[in-house]
Amino acid sequence: MTAVLIGGVLMSYHQPFLSPDERVLKLARDPGHGQWRALHLLSGSCGCSQRVMLHLLGRHPLEGLLEQVLLVDGPGDDLPGSKALAVKLQEEGFEVTHLAVKDIPEGIGLRGVPLLVIASPENKIAYLGGYGSAEEKDQEIYRQVLSGAQPKGLPIIGCAIGARLHRSADPFHLKY
Repeated sequence: MTAVLIGGVLMSYHQPFLSPDERVLKLARDPGHGQWRALHLLSGSCGCSQRVMLHLLGRHPLEGLLEQVLLVDGPGDDLPGSKALAVKLQEEGFEVTHLAVKDIPEGIGLRGVPLLVIASPENKIAYLGGYGSAEEKDQEIYRQVLSGAQPKGLPIIGCAIGARLHRSADPFHLKY
């Protein structure tokens, strides 16, 4: 029984989260010039987010897409290397913004990262979900959106944000 309980807690490290609502767009600067944009909601304290940061650096910003990286700064320390990755993202042309988790309205429903949001030039959400569990599918999702398809949101599998969610995801403080 103890092994099942501990295994369940360990699985909570990378768990699926519900998607936030459309107000998540208000967390990022609206460029106001009618172009496609991607919001990459990540956290320096999340290994899954670091994986996405490395992926973004490897592929560089996509042409015709304003890519905004929103780094949610929680109560804990960042993982080693996260600050350097954020600087490199900025240098590569990604717009990087830090958000304190306490400044994110609870009603938006942002519970976990990494989260990908693609917004149309009319500032409407065309995609809201995860990146994919085995590999990042952001480029494929963007191509589908541009072709007029409406891709189904992939599960947001990653790390909880905020002290309240840390407590519910990890009541024994094995990770948070």
